[in-house]
Amino acid sequence: MKSLIRAILSKAGGSVFTLLLVIYLGHAIGAQASGYFYFTLAVSVILSQLLRLGLDGVVLRESSRFEQSGNRAALRTFSGDVLVYLAVGGSVVVLAGKLAQPYAAPLLFSGASPFLLYETALYSFVPFTLVWTGASLLKGIGKTSLSVFVEAGSVPLLVLLLLQMQAGAPDYRQAVDALLWANVGAATATVALVIRYAGCSIVRAGMLARCRRLFAESLKGVWVAISNTLIVWAPLLFLGMLATPADVGLYNAAFRVTMLIGAFSPVFKGVATPRLAALLHRNESPVPFLKQSMTRMLYAGLLLLLAGELAFEHVFAYFGPGFSSAAGLATLMLVGMLANVLFVVMETQLILAERNDLLRSNTIFTVLVALPLSLMLINSFQAYGAALAFVVINVLSRAGMLYLFNRMYGCRI
Repeated sequence: MKSLIRAILSKAGGSVFTLLLVIYLGHAIGAQASGYFYFTLAVSVILSQLLRLGLDGVVLRESSRFEQSGNRAALRTFSGDVLVYLAVGGSVVVLAGKLAQPYAAPLLFSGASPFLLYETALYSFVPFTLVWTGASLLKGIGKTSLSVFVEAGSVPLLVLLLLQMQAGAPDYRQAVDALLWANVGAATATVALVIRYAGCSIVRAGMLARCRRLFAESLKGVWVAISNTLIVWAPLLFLGMLATPADVGLYNAAFRVTMLIGAFSPVFKGVATPRLAALLHRNESPVPFLKQSMTRMLYAGLLLLLAGELAFEHVFAYFGPGFSSAAGLATLMLVGMLANVLFVVMETQLILAERNDLLRSNTIFTVLVALPLSLMLINSFQAYGAALAFVVINVLSRAGMLYLFNRMYGCRI
């Protein structure tokens, strides 16, 4: 219970900084310019997934196993291998991105400063990857409160601080520059935390073979990464390509407010991972624990949905001119966000149990539904179409996971 309380407080603090950044940018540079900022962030996230593939799940699983068995030497070697793997892989992706820049930048970033925004996304994604992968490792060893703040609060806090240091009123160019340096600072802090609590040993002997195995294991878990990226970021990415920056800014405001709820997924994942790993180690069924956890989360989610419906109009009044219609988007998106949070513990169990076949089946189903549906809805209804696509993708994906999980364990949840 203490670890859960600490994690919730840490996540709440991080979410406050995320929300403050959205409000600050809304007032300082407006909905359209903040759309450039958050679309750049979305592209950085997609590039990060290309590098990580399914690495987050592998890091979570392996670090929890080493922690449960008390094998600190293996944990230190594993941390070093992950760091080298990301450094080398990131360099390769950055080089490929630079070669593709003349063609990719105008395609992704139509309008103002396409090459500046493209380069910011390209150089941001490696430190961004270090932040999220390091947070997964910290979750695996039980440092949940640290990991959730790293994920939720470190980058927006640093962006806010860097913008406050700028002379005069900021514009979107200064904002994206702050995004790059905030990712670098957050990555440095995350690596320091990993070294402090898990250790890090660069063992050259056999490193190539271990990194190959790491890549192979990441490919096995790529389905979770693809599914979660589509669920969370595909609507924003397609909106940035098919609609206006103002639509992106409006949608992002609603997305960030509902993420105050959705961002608790890492909390529940971090708290549940040691418990599920221990059950798996003792060869005990996780079903009772999952039923209990998901029932409590469902009741809490229904209360939050009611509270959001009552409060969103008042909340978006503080975001500045042009954001009033975000209240309707947020109410709609909250349904999808709650569906995503509800099943995060089940997804964690499938990762730990290495049921990549089930995760793969669910991801293929999500891809076949998500891509055409998102494109169709966004092309027709812009920001509202993106919000509706977000809800439908989340609900269908999690319903598919529930069906496969119940078949696997011969139960009904």
